[in-house]
Amino acid sequence: MNAPGKTAPLLAFENVWRSYGGGDTQVHALSGISFGIERGTFTAVTGPSGSGKSTAMNILGALDVPSRGIYRFMGSDAGRLDNASRAELRNRHIGFVFQGYNLLPRTTALENVELPLIYRALPAPGRRAMAEKALEQVGLEGRRHHTPAALSGGQQQRVAIARALVSEPTLLLADEPTGNLDTERSREIMALLTALNRERGLTIVMVTHEADIAAFASRQISFHDGRIAFDSDAGAAV
Repeated sequence: MNAPGKTAPLLAFENVWRSYGGGDTQVHALSGISFGIERGTFTAVTGPSGSGKSTAMNILGALDVPSRGIYRFMGSDAGRLDNASRAELRNRHIGFVFQGYNLLPRTTALENVELPLIYRALPAPGRRAMAEKALEQVGLEGRRHHTPAALSGGQQQRVAIARALVSEPTLLLADEPTGNLDTERSREIMALLTALNRERGLTIVMVTHEADIAAFASRQISFHDGRIAFDSDAGAAV
């Protein structure tokens, strides 16, 4: 329960477990973790492979649900939503950025950015204007008619970020957003994400293996064996 006068976090895990299999072969990817993420913050989730961070990200993105415990999104128990309602939540409130960009290869940057708006059945003129605005936000207004093959890796990731931004999401989830980029391009992408957080108040949760990339975030949560090993907001190991 929140203290009097304190608003609820945007996202919250309350004793969340995620288990696979059963009996002697059951594996706990998450083992009773609890944390909250406030609106307008930038959080990096780190940890080795198999630590549970990707499982936690899937639940945060409403792609999966807890086996036990509660995942609250904007105060509602998202884990109890049916598949259609979770899809609607993702479409309306969550933008995704992936390591591999996931752009359609024969489609222009502008058309790639428009895709989430097509799923929302917005009229063509309106969605075209929104896509152009999103490309401007990431500095690619001059590349709107280029296909991914005509763009650098950093530019492709900017298109992917614009696609995530076009629906004006409440939450941006970034899964290894610099994993395919060199150091200079990685810093450019992180500068863009940092600006979106600080200047526009966008809530960002980012998974990364890289300590120097995690350092761009204002908060770091480290996973180990399905539990939270460290939370910088707590100031120590937990």
